[in-house]
Amino acid sequence: MAMFRLQIILPLLTTLLAPSAGFTAPSHFQTSSSCMTLQMNKRRSAPRAGAGGFGKKATSLNIKTKKPKPNFVYAGDLRPYPQSPPRIVDPSAVLAIPDYAIDGIPKNKGSSTTIEIKSEEDIVKMRAAGRAAREVLDIAGSLVKPGVTTDEIDEAVHRACLERKAYPSPLNYRNFPKSCCTSVNEVICHGIPDMRPLEAGDVVNVDITVYLDGYHVRPFENH
Repeated sequence: MAMFRLQIILPLLTTLLAPSAGFTAPSHFQTSSSCMTLQMNKRRSAPRAGAGGFGKKATSLNIKTKKPKPNFVYAGDLRPYPQSPPRIVDPSAVLAIPDYAIDGIPKNKGSSTTIEIKSEEDIVKMRAAGRAAREVLDIAGSLVKPGVTTDEIDEAVHRACLERKAYPSPLNYRNFPKSCCTSVNEVICHGIPDMRPLEAGDVVNVDITVYLDGYHVRPFENH
């Protein structure tokens, strides 16, 4: 397993360190069983119409998936399965929404050089968000068993977030179509939940993030 991970990481580091305006991952680094292409670059697209993962008035979702190419080379035995439509968030059901919820484009970049002093109110909100995230992760983890699809896990995560008045942070972040990430076996990270039933012996990473009252909290577990 260590050698397998090393073989994956080394070519990725080589790509990241190459001088360029941005980077598009090669096909064998596509992230999930739906084969959405991982792209990281500095070009920013203009805001698009629609409502993303937020709002009852949405008539369409700003989410695009790519079908696998006929000659796509898979890293293992995992294959794409169908996905359910993205789940919608009623704005009245959550305390706050992230800035990308409508169009999929994050605007607030924050600062890596500024230390922000939190107020007592901020700390209370952070603790509440952390507690909600832990509870949602426990619900997701309890469903990781043979026969359960990762789409069912996503549905449970979405519902649990709304029950706590939290927005499921992955939903529509840069057009991500689901409310959590489920990475199975050779999927490195950020796998997209789909209709594939889990099998005995699968290694499953469940990665959830909740946005509650202005704060994101991201716990994850391997099963």
